[in-house]
Parts: sequence; C-alpha cells; structure tokens
Amino acid sequence: MKEKLTNNLGLKLLSVFLAFFIWLVVVSVSNPVITQSQQVELEIVNANVLESKNKTYEIIGDQRTVTVYYEIQTMEAGNIRPTDFRAYIDLAEMYEPTGSVPVYVEVVNHARLISGEPYTRPGVIRVQTEDLQRKAFDLTVKHVGETADGYAPGTATLSPSYVYVSGPESLVGQISEVGIEINVENASSNVTGTASPVFYDANGNEIPQNDRLTVNRTDITYDLNILRVKDLVLDFEPSGEVAEGYRYTGVESSVNSVRVEGLKSTLAEVSSITISGEALDMEGATGDRQVTLDLTGYLPEGVQLTEGDGIIQVVIRVEPLTNRRFELPVSQIRLEGDTGRYEYAFEQDTVSVVVQGLSEDLDQLTTDGFDAQIDVSAMSLGIHSATAQVTLSSAYEIVSVSPSTITVSEIGPAAADETSEGAGDSDSNTEETEEESAAHTGTRPETHGGDGTSETTEEQSTSATEG
Repeated sequence: MKEKLTNNLGLKLLSVFLAFFIWLVVVSVSNPVITQSQQVELEIVNANVLESKNKTYEIIGDQRTVTVYYEIQTMEAGNIRPTDFRAYIDLAEMYEPTGSVPVYVEVVNHARLISGEPYTRPGVIRVQTEDLQRKAFDLTVKHVGETADGYAPGTATLSPSYVYVSGPESLVGQISEVGIEINVENASSNVTGTASPVFYDANGNEIPQNDRLTVNRTDITYDLNILRVKDLVLDFEPSGEVAEGYRYTGVESSVNSVRVEGLKSTLAEVSSITISGEALDMEGATGDRQVTLDLTGYLPEGVQLTEGDGIIQVVIRVEPLTNRRFELPVSQIRLEGDTGRYEYAFEQDTVSVVVQGLSEDLDQLTTDGFDAQIDVSAMSLGIHSATAQVTLSSAYEIVSVSPSTITVSEIGPAAADETSEGAGDSDSNTEETEEESAAHTGTRPETHGGDGTSETTEEQSTSATEG
C-alpha cells in the first residue's frame, strides 16, 4: 500500500494542486497588507527660481531616481507600476546654507489600492548651486583629413560666425575655444555643409558634451574654399654698400622656400618672393647682420602661407678683404703690339702683383689664373720701364703691380753681321744690344722673341757661360 502511494504520479500532482488551492483559499480569506517599493524618476520643479537669480544647479551624486515605499494588499500588489507615483523636489523650498531639498511623493493612479502614505528614500536631496555664465565665442575651423594633391583648405565662411555658450562658471571657464570640424578628405573644390559646435580646452583637446552647457545655435553653416598650392623661392636683394675693406658674400635664411596657397590664376603669375629694401640694409656693415622678417608682408595680394606664422631669420654675410702678394713669372706676360722686328728682354724673372680678395678665395688663386699684358707698340730700341696690365675674375681686385725693366734690341741679318765682324768700338756703338752685353759677361738675359713668348732655357745659360 505504501509503495502504491509513493510511486503514483497522479496522486503527487493531485497533492500539489490541493496544496495550492488551500493556500489560495487562505490568502483570499486573509489578504494581508505588505510593503512594496518602486524606483521612480525624480522631477525638478520651480527651477526658474534659481534662473531668475542667474544661478544654475546640480544634484549632488547625480541622483536621478528615488525609491518609493508603500503598503498594499497582497492580492493587489501586481497592479502597481512606477508611473503610479510622482516624486519631485521643489527648488523654491531649498535650504540654501546646506542645499537640502525635501522629496515629495504623490500617488497618481490606483490611490485606492495604497494603504497609508507612501514615503521615499532618500527623503532629502542635496543641490549645489553656482553662478550662471553666458559667454560669446568666435567660431574657429578645424580640418579633418587631407585634401587632394596640389590643393589646400582656404578661408571658410561661417554663419553665424560666433555663438553664445551658457552654463555654470566652472564649466564655461574650461572652454578655451569653440569651433566646427570640416571634412576635407581628397577635396579639390569648395566644401559646403552644416556642423555642430565643438568645445576645446586650452590644450586643444575636445571637451565632452555636457547637458549643463547650452549653445544658442546648434547648426553652423559653412562654405570652405579649396585653393591651389605652390612652392615659392625666397629671393633676397640687400641694399646699401658695406664698409671699405669688406665685401658682401651672400644671404643665409632659416627658410629658402615657402608653400603658399591662392587662386590658380593668381599663383600662375608668381614664381618667387622678393625681399628687398630697408629690411636688408647693409650700409656701412663691417660684419654679419641678423634680421628677423615677417614674410606675410611680402606676399602678393590674394596669396597666403599654407602654414606657419611667416617669421624667418636672415643673416647678411659680410667678410673682411685681405691683401696677398703673388710673384708672376714674366714668361706669362703677353706682349701686345710686337711686330716681330725687335727682341724684348726682361731684367726681372717675376713681377710682384698684390691682389685683394676674401681669404678663402685667395687660397684658391694661383698665377695660372692671371691674365697679364704689356703694350710694346710704342717702345723703341733701348731700355724701358713698363707696368703690366693684370686682369683677374670679379672675385679679386688688383691692388698694385711692380714695374718691369725691358730692353728692346733689333733682331735679323743686320744684327747678326755686326756681331760676327766685331765692328765698331765702344764710342761708336751707342746702342749695344743685350745679347752682346751678355756675351761679354758670360750670361744671357731672358728675352721675348718676335712671337711674344718666353725663350729662356737652362741650356742656353750654360752654353754662354762655358764660352
């Protein structure tokens, strides 16, 4: 009998049903009152009381809801919803020293089902007040992305060009800049559209949106010009003369070219930026001069820098001149006006030439670079003193050239006959040639033949000595 009762599923189900039925009967007869709760959204009333005092408020702890407790019969508990209650604070009743405001609760629906008076926890809300600030900000533009190659963002027209931001002083004070962001990715023509204002702090970082901050305009209309870009070379033209004994050697700049932007037709007419006038005055300079320049003052109309403030550093280089002496072999001196009738012999082997120039340039100079000549067209037989005309490149200046002593004698058959016959004594031979004089002394001076070139060799000098 026992096993029959314990293994019978039907009897088990019947037992459960009977137990539930008995419980339902008991509850229906007694229907006890129980305490229930609901999370109800907190409402703020009379906020205009603070606004009229130019103040704003913030609920400490960001309390958005309160818990409403109420009593109700068990059978009716399932009929109550959070919307059946209204929980609110009245800012007109705020106790200013502490910012405390009592929470009130009202039963909106099913009031007959609620037993007694409902209450809330917390029963008091603390509110922090702060002065309200309204500040105007000029709108700026930030570009997002990269334009197409050869183009750059130009000037944007905004409507409106400024906005008013309102909110607590502590929050408004964090705002350093208000602007909009414009997408210029691969743009090659003007970009138009609308955008919402964005707040930035002093470091340029975006400030997250806060519902305590309001802007009088949330949609900003923009029209952004997309301009052509071009690299322009800087051309420096100093003015004035450096002091005597010094030379201007050039200009060094922290920037040699800049990238500018403008209309295609405008940039087509510009290839460089010329900087001249008083800004690069080197009058009387005896050393380098450093100048700070603002390139924006030298840009053509309708052209502006793509980036940077245009401030550059320029150094006008001025160096002292140095004198240096060079010994120029007379064999390098060209005889102008030589007809081939006479022979020209120099008394000296070299000519002293003093050259002025920069020390570095003088280090590179050799006598091979000298172009020297003497005009002998007016010279007759005899001994003459002449100064060579020496020419160098524009980097050098000839300071002085030592004079040369030149003996002019005849050449040809007549001179050869006189030598072989030994005719004429010392009284009648008034125009003794340098060649005869050399034969008497056992030496032969350096001579220029009729072709105007040097003909001195060690072999000739040795032969004359042995004779």
